[in-house]
Amino acid sequence: MSDHGLPLVSVITPSYNQAKYIQETIESILTQDYPHVELIVVDGGSTDGTLPILQKYSHYGERFRFVSEKDRGQSHAINKGVAMAKGEIIGWVNSDDMYQPGAIRKAVEALQNHPEWAMAYGKAKVINEKSKVIREYHVRHADYQRLFEGCMICQPAVFMRKEVLLQVGGVDESLQFCMDYDLWIRISKHHRIGFIPDYLANARTHKACKSIRLWRTVGIREVIRTCAKHYGTISNAWMTHFLKFYSSEGLSGLFRCLRETGAFGHSLRISSTNRFNDFWVPPRFCVYVESAPQSPLRSLLVRGRLFRALPPNFKFTCSVLINGQMVGSYLVGQSFLLEIPIHSEDRQNHIEIVAPFHFSSRKHPDRLVSFVVSEIVPLSAEETKLFRQLPDTSPVAKTWIARLVSAVPRALHLQRKRRVPVGHRIRRWKRARNVIRVQRSPQKNENGKSARQNPPPVSNRQKATSR
Repeated sequence: MSDHGLPLVSVITPSYNQAKYIQETIESILTQDYPHVELIVVDGGSTDGTLPILQKYSHYGERFRFVSEKDRGQSHAINKGVAMAKGEIIGWVNSDDMYQPGAIRKAVEALQNHPEWAMAYGKAKVINEKSKVIREYHVRHADYQRLFEGCMICQPAVFMRKEVLLQVGGVDESLQFCMDYDLWIRISKHHRIGFIPDYLANARTHKACKSIRLWRTVGIREVIRTCAKHYGTISNAWMTHFLKFYSSEGLSGLFRCLRETGAFGHSLRISSTNRFNDFWVPPRFCVYVESAPQSPLRSLLVRGRLFRALPPNFKFTCSVLINGQMVGSYLVGQSFLLEIPIHSEDRQNHIEIVAPFHFSSRKHPDRLVSFVVSEIVPLSAEETKLFRQLPDTSPVAKTWIARLVSAVPRALHLQRKRRVPVGHRIRRWKRARNVIRVQRSPQKNENGKSARQNPPPVSNRQKATSR
């Protein structure tokens, strides 16, 4: 194939301590049947023998260049490579992935035949440590709307026009995991992207690869934040992945993670409490919550338990005051989760939970306590709606999500002039177990006596299991 009139393709390979795979990666690029290719390896200062491998290819001259020095991570390395690139078309292959034979030629032909495409991508296969194909990568036709539901593009099978990549600002260096997904969204928002129905790359999976090692701790959080940033809401598919990992980490942990992603906008903050360091609280337990005008306080979750020496069936009624006003009473058992509704537009809110009994211990004879509070979680309106639909356990999350109404990304409903909140798209399905609902103060009967209120029925499952 003659290189006369053909565009130069610059392939960027970020690398760090991948001596086990990088030679196979380099060979898959330099042996392509497309003649006008340059490979730029941006190494982060590897110490595992990568450098001698790179030096072996110095005889390729301008077709192969590399730099090995400390950088700020993978995203920074890619942007460095793009700045060094001379080509009109950019490919990006990590140091453990590979191109399929003929990949670059097919990509160039597709981009030449479709000048309206800013980016083209093809099908891919997943390989293991021994380069054996284990399955096909799930790739589908993608655009800005479809990318809201998930990432159906395989990164090493992508080729982009350099001018478009620079126009959207390159790779976001603040991201460590889903920088590719973020880039596809930004490109597809303003440009057309095309699909090549042919295999272009092999994506390798192994124990040390980032997609496995960091998916739970870094990956899913970045994906949720990226989705919320670009679309103003989170798709049901991504929420399923999120809940699978975080619904079992407690309410405070779950909502803390969601708030870190920016899914709910302005977050609420507990400014102070009178809870002791060992989680015991006095008979008059006080919580002070700060909120923003855009996200007023709508409920407070309090998870706790009573003194273990008390009988298992022991219950008592506590009173709740909000900003000095009595709002109701709650029947509390041995292990409980209170959901206290709050309708206040104030920036500062003072919530008091008053217990009718107290005791002291031998260890702390100078203090009076009533019960233990393990979690305190203030919720906005959207967060309250989400909490009321949370499944009991992670395995139920898929069933729960399957019954939801599909979320609508911001760009598709701008004509509505309002953002669709996360909680608004959730159908009512099942409340979290053992949620104690507010009970109004007992009504007086004709004789002036308090009318007895029957407690709500408790299922066998609730009797056998406590949250």
